[in-house]
Amino acid sequence: MGQPTPQATSGQGQASPTLAVLRNRLWQAALALTGSRDDADDLTQQTLATVLSRQPACLEHVGYVRRTMFRLWLDEQRSVGRRARRIARLAAAAATSVRLDEDASDDDVHDRVRWAVESLPPQQHAVAVLRLVEGLGYDEIAGVLECSVATVRANLHLARRGIRRMIGKR
Repeated sequence: MGQPTPQATSGQGQASPTLAVLRNRLWQAALALTGSRDDADDLTQQTLATVLSRQPACLEHVGYVRRTMFRLWLDEQRSVGRRARRIARLAAAAATSVRLDEDASDDDVHDRVRWAVESLPPQQHAVAVLRLVEGLGYDEIAGVLECSVATVRANLHLARRGIRRMIGKR
C-alpha cells in the first residue's frame, strides 16, 4: 500500500503542505504503534477526523494531534483487552466444568495454573507473579507497583481466588 498521500485539501484542490507533513509524521508514529501499514492508515485517518471534528483550530498543534492519536490507540487496545478478558472468562468457565482429578499429572496442573495466572486482570497478574513467583513481600510489591499494601493484599486475594476458580478447585 505504501505511504499515504494526504487526502485533505485546501481551497484550490491542492494538499496543504503543513497537513501533508503532519499526516506523514502521524503515519510514521502510527506505524510504530500498530506495526501494520493498514492499521497505521486507519489510525492516522481516525486521528485527523477526530481532531477536525472536535478542535479544527488545533490541527496545526502537533502535540495535541499526536496526543489524540495515542489516546485513540490506547482506547482501542483497552477495548481489545476487555474483549479478550471476557473471552478468557468464558473459556475458563467452560474449561473448569471439568474438575482436576486426584490423579491429574503435574504437567496438566502446572499448565492450568499458568494459564489461569495469565488470564488474570493486569494488576492481579502482576501481584501474583511478584508474590508467588518472585517471592517479594507485600511492602516490596507495593513499592514496585506504586500502590498501598492494602491494594496489594486485595489484589493477591482476588488473584488467588480467581486462580482457584479457573483451575476448578473451589
